[in-house]
Amino acid sequence: MTRDDGASMQLDWLQSLRDPAAVQGWSLAQWERVIRLARRLRLLGRLASVVQAPELLMHVPPEAARHLRAELRYAAWRSGALAWALERLPAMLGDVPYPLVLLKGAAYMGQDLPIGRGRLPSDVDILVPREHLADAQARLLRAGWEETPLDDHDQRYYREWGHELPPMRHPLHGLELDLHHNILPPVARTHVDAALLLARLQPSRWPAWQVLCPVDQVLHSAAHLFHDSELRDRLRDLVDLDGLLRHFGAAPGFWDELAERAFTLGLQESLALALHFCTRWLATPVPPAVARGVVARGLPRWKAAWLLPLFKTVLWPTDPDRLPSRRQALAAQALLVRHHLGRMPLTLLLPHLWHKMRTRPVSDPAAPAAGV
Repeated sequence: MTRDDGASMQLDWLQSLRDPAAVQGWSLAQWERVIRLARRLRLLGRLASVVQAPELLMHVPPEAARHLRAELRYAAWRSGALAWALERLPAMLGDVPYPLVLLKGAAYMGQDLPIGRGRLPSDVDILVPREHLADAQARLLRAGWEETPLDDHDQRYYREWGHELPPMRHPLHGLELDLHHNILPPVARTHVDAALLLARLQPSRWPAWQVLCPVDQVLHSAAHLFHDSELRDRLRDLVDLDGLLRHFGAAPGFWDELAERAFTLGLQESLALALHFCTRWLATPVPPAVARGVVARGLPRWKAAWLLPLFKTVLWPTDPDRLPSRRQALAAQALLVRHHLGRMPLTLLLPHLWHKMRTRPVSDPAAPAAGV
């Protein structure tokens, strides 16, 4: 395995997601550490799903096995709630003349991908063409879905500058619904032509729903991670990328298509970052020539020199018994600045940040806010 120096149990245990037999011989102390870290990283369900076979569970200490069984039941309940919602949403929307597209975790479950097992979904991400966004929202509102209350500024942020509408909730569904028209904001420095995504949709196992084509699913996952504002404890996203690449990478022509598609969509930097960390931390089997070509074209040396150390510092999982280091906090702040500068032009960003500073409640610094 090719990994950065200093790798420890924080990454070593991830080998068990690919080779479940690796858990044999773990001590109770190792299991305690892994369970605590995996739960915080939202990967405990994945771990439980690959070691649930009786011939493996017999090697798991009873104290650890109880946590794994409990997480599997919880994941099954959450996944069932997602499936229940997705089976009923098309009836709520009615006979629409445009595609309904599942994104991220819902798409993985809609294809029965290995990375969809053991997940803890908390929201439903769907995409429709932008010209039909208002119609889809109106249909959902008539069906009982409710928008998150926001002031005029935040409404404008979502509707004019964002790639999704404010989150919606329904009294009968325990999941949040995010209605997208793109995978990145249209005003961002890196933006995507959604028409290119919609032109290559594929069916899911639910007849009413479609999913992005394989290469676009990989690129969306990479963009979702490396253009986000909060990167701590996001190792699960890298594990998702590893799983997507392993699953789809066996198809003939996949790797050349992925590299070319990244440049067509303008996501070469996101893919370069994804391949860099997947190959070094998770030993993802990427053809060396593809990895070198994507990184060389998507991540120039001058940018890699400062960007890779920042992402390495922030994405590296923190020990369960320690707080994030000052170095990690500073790196997270630097990447947050990068996120904001890339998400909106300064003429929009500065007034937006000023508005958020004035309106965010002092008593609740963690309160969710549009674009923050």
